[in-house]
Amino acid sequence: MHGSTPTDGSPPFENGMVSIPELIPIFPLPEVVLLPGEVLPLHIFEPRYRAMVRDALNGHRIIGMVEYEEPRGASPAKSEPPVRNLGCAGFIAEHKELPDGRFLLWLLGLERFSIEEELAVDTLYRQVRVTYTPISESAGPPAGLQPVREELQRVLPRLVELEEKDRVSLSSQMGEISDTQLIALACQFLELPADRKRELLTADNQIDRFLLIYEELYRHLDDHPDLDDPPSHTLN
Repeated sequence: MHGSTPTDGSPPFENGMVSIPELIPIFPLPEVVLLPGEVLPLHIFEPRYRAMVRDALNGHRIIGMVEYEEPRGASPAKSEPPVRNLGCAGFIAEHKELPDGRFLLWLLGLERFSIEEELAVDTLYRQVRVTYTPISESAGPPAGLQPVREELQRVLPRLVELEEKDRVSLSSQMGEISDTQLIALACQFLELPADRKRELLTADNQIDRFLLIYEELYRHLDDHPDLDDPPSHTLN
């Protein structure tokens, strides 16, 4: 169960929670990785995926985001190319249907999954049976991670153009969100490429995720020496 609530007028789930089914539709895209806690905007225009969105909106509102497997060798193109085994279930938090039938979606990442099997279905879009592999949120971060959280909380707001009072407010809000949400927010601020987000999705624990984000933060600052207020090298 996950604490996500529809925000576009759809009926709320019991206790504001979203129950994720084991059978879900998938939306394969190249070089697109959705992480738990992340909000992904999508433009849906292909007829089969329009049908997928309509069916999801009339049901559990869940779509599984997966990447296409990279082709190996000179194999002929397939109508249904293989996808990576690991993906992330997303909840349609908001949507807008355009007059021509296209959709604009805001998909909230809920939980990573492994594909157990692809189903033989009559729908135009693909459906799979999945097993969810969550990384649990502890009551508080391990003692060794607290300085990393504080560093991210202090530095990340300086990567966006904000008035100082808004930076202070953002920093304060970041101190109240979960580890998963902080990692997802850092990915957006740092504009991580798909390969690094894939590492975050496959990481075994939150410590590895935080260390990857910390490494990316310093890489970003090295690439942007004009940024003021550099971090204090907590881990050095």
